[in-house]
Formats: sequence, structure tokens, C-alpha cells
Amino acid sequence: MRASPMRPTALFISNIRWNFVWQRHQTLASLFARDYEVVFCEIPGVRRPELRDAGRLWRKLIQRDRSAVFAETIPTHLRIAAPGFLPAIYGVFCASNQILVERWLDREIDLRKGVDLIVNYSAARTALQLIERIPHKKLVYDCTDDWLAVRGIPPFLPGDEQRLLQMADLTLVPSRVLLTRKQGGARRCVQLPHGALVDRFLVPPRGAREAGRLVLLYYGHLHRQHLDFELLNQIAQARPAWRIILVGPVKTPYQFPVNVVLQNQVSHDKLREFVQKADVILLPYTLNRYTEAVMPAKTYECLATGRPVVATPLPELISELPSQLHYARGLDDWVRSIEQAVASDSPEAREGRIALAKANSWESRYIRLLELLKS
Repeated sequence: MRASPMRPTALFISNIRWNFVWQRHQTLASLFARDYEVVFCEIPGVRRPELRDAGRLWRKLIQRDRSAVFAETIPTHLRIAAPGFLPAIYGVFCASNQILVERWLDREIDLRKGVDLIVNYSAARTALQLIERIPHKKLVYDCTDDWLAVRGIPPFLPGDEQRLLQMADLTLVPSRVLLTRKQGGARRCVQLPHGALVDRFLVPPRGAREAGRLVLLYYGHLHRQHLDFELLNQIAQARPAWRIILVGPVKTPYQFPVNVVLQNQVSHDKLREFVQKADVILLPYTLNRYTEAVMPAKTYECLATGRPVVATPLPELISELPSQLHYARGLDDWVRSIEQAVASDSPEAREGRIALAKANSWESRYIRLLELLKS
């Protein structure tokens, strides 16, 4: 991709891959592609891989050019780059990546010359190596999570993130808790909450249901770092007539009862089919230092469905949406809250949730970010 002389250039350094389940990374990169020539560069995350990850990591290394795979979801003026770097979890891997970065930039002549903007999502040393080798006018660190609270991070990650906070012209965080944790070390730190691609999640109202047979839906990564598997197991056992559908990449060998359905990652179009069948959307997070700083990226998407949402009382959810969600602690409270959410639902409540999602669209977030870049 050669930059147009009339369009600025942006490099997105992403710790997640471009795929069907969009997150903040893909959404903002797509919005920037309206005004910039964008390269979306995929690098490994900071979690130490386990033996079961070997096949997935190998596929990442050998599958370099993935633009054709997701051609329908890639906007004009955006290109995916998968250089095949190693996870920055050991010193020897970081040293190897320094060589790999140089080799990649030998092929990426336009990037080596420089870009107008870098938007970085990773605290991994690989991101720092790229940032230091690519001339840029502005650097944004979009810190979506508290990486220092992730299990299995390398011991040098805190120091690397501190360097990044000092280098970045602007650090973005989605939650108040994360703002408190990061602003002391950052040159400039601003809260920019997640938004919603509302049109992708609008579905018709729930049709008639069989008495006592509710359908509950969670979608997202099924990972013990944030999801309360034991709670889901207890709900399923307490209400065997209910059906709990978990949609997303499975990151656990947890054995659930038969009324829990595990559905792997699906596209947004396919996800709508599951939403249409659901009576309630669940956000069943475990409470720990990591989730205390989390504003779930899917929050306003869930509200855009119009379905009632029952959630763990994460600090950011309570602060941002004190009355728009139903909150629960412990099995009995969860069962009661789910039943009350269905019993108290109404067309007015549904429209209120959708209106709130529309007021927090990704379009409005993008406009705000452009203003921040100008100031």
C-alpha cells in the first residue's frame, strides 16, 4: 500500500488479529481508514503461551498475508500486516524480534520512511521496537486493559509499559479505574470509553417463549482471567430448564452441564441469530485486579440488542451505568436478577437501552479522538 500524497498515514500496532469478532482495535482502524492510509500490524500478546497454544501460534507464523481471508471486512485504504514476530516473553525472543523488525522494515519501505500517526495497543517490547524504528509525528497508546494485572506476563513488562507511557503523546484508557492507575506515569492520559457499532446489534424484540425456559447468552472470550465459570456452572445446575449459550473462542477445558452450549467464534451476522433467541445477555465476570479496571468492550453492544443485561458489579459498570443494567452477586442473586430482568422488561425499557447505545456509538468516539489529536 503506497500512501496517497493527499492522505496522512497511520500504523496500528495490534495485540489481537483482524478477524470476524471486532474489537476496539479493528473498529478504530476502520474509522481512521476514512481519512488515513492505514496499516494494521498484528503482533503477539504478552501472555506466556501454553502447550495447547502451539498450533495456533504456528498458524500465525506461517500465515503472513491475510488480507484476502477477510477481504469483505477490510475497508478501502486499510491493509493487514502479519510480520510473524515472536511473543516478547523472553529476552532471547526480544533479541530475535529486533532482527525480525529490521528485516520486515526492509520490505516495508513506506513505513521505514515514517508515518503521521502510530496507534499502539500493546505494552510488549515488540511494540517499542517498532515505534523506535518507525519515524512518526504522533504516538497514541490505546491502553485497553491493565496489562500488569494479566497472569504470566514477563518480568520486564512493567518497565516497558512505563517507557511507552512516557513516549506516547496521548494515552487513552476506557475506564476510570485504568485512568487512575496509568495517568501518573503518562505524559497525557484521557478516558475514551468503548463505543458500539449499533446497527450490527439491532434485532427484533424477543418473541413468545416457553414458560420457565429462558435462553441466556454470553459472547466473548471464554477465559478464566475474567469469566466466572463456576458461577455459570451453578446457574445451569440451579435452573436445568434454562439454556446458557456461550459464544466465542474457548480458552478453558471447563466441563459444563448439558444445558450449557459452547459455540465457537462467529461473525457478527451469525451472532445476531444467537441474540435473537436470547432473553437475557450475561456479563458474568469474576472480580479481581484485572477486571476491576475493565469496562467491557461489549457493554454498549449488549444494550444495542435491546435485551436486558445482567452483570457482575464491576466498578466501572456501576459508575457508568448504575441503573441501566441488572447487577448480581452470588448464585441466588444471579438467578433472582435474571428472572426479574425478564419479568420487568418492557418496550419502553428496550427502547431506552437502544437509545443509550446510540448515544455512545463508535462514530462519536472517533470524532472525540480526532479532537484530542488536534489539541
